[in-house]
Amino acid sequence: MKLYWNRNSPYARKARVCAIELGLEDRLELVDTNPRDPTTGLWERNPLAKIPALELSTGEMIYDSPVICEYINELGGGALLPEASRWRIRTLVAHADGMMDAAMLARLEGMRPEHEQSPDWIAKQLAIAARGFDRLEREADTLGSHADLATIAFGCAIFWIGFRHPDRDWLGPCPALRGWYEGFAARSSMAATVP
Repeated sequence: MKLYWNRNSPYARKARVCAIELGLEDRLELVDTNPRDPTTGLWERNPLAKIPALELSTGEMIYDSPVICEYINELGGGALLPEASRWRIRTLVAHADGMMDAAMLARLEGMRPEHEQSPDWIAKQLAIAARGFDRLEREADTLGSHADLATIAFGCAIFWIGFRHPDRDWLGPCPALRGWYEGFAARSSMAATVP
């Protein structure tokens, strides 16, 4: 399988962490891809031009990180999405991805020419991410030390948001979440995929 990815993409990192956790990393050929470059061929394979995108041996393309992570999970036996808690885990994945989406929108807005930027839009998106952190702080003790699709998504989101928006101490007001994250970030799958 070919995973079209970029080292700094938190969404692609989720897929790689899932594969490592399940012992499937040797089944992925990593194809470093700039999704904004039309000459890479990604646009023909994935009309949304988003990474990650997973090309199966049949040539079929799977895209959007939650779908790819669930596919990898199923391929690896399903341990990252236990049946008993599947809806809670899927909801938490959406929470983590929503935090990343908002922080990504703020970053992209900040990359526009200064006279075209909307400070209000950036503030709105960062406020969404901050609310996500606040909610996670209240639920940090339920995350546990195990890996599942949700904890992987949160680990990747927390790192990336801090990495791309370093002017705010995201974990400062979240001591329980900080403790959880520091433990989770020490997992070999997380350490091996740090951008």
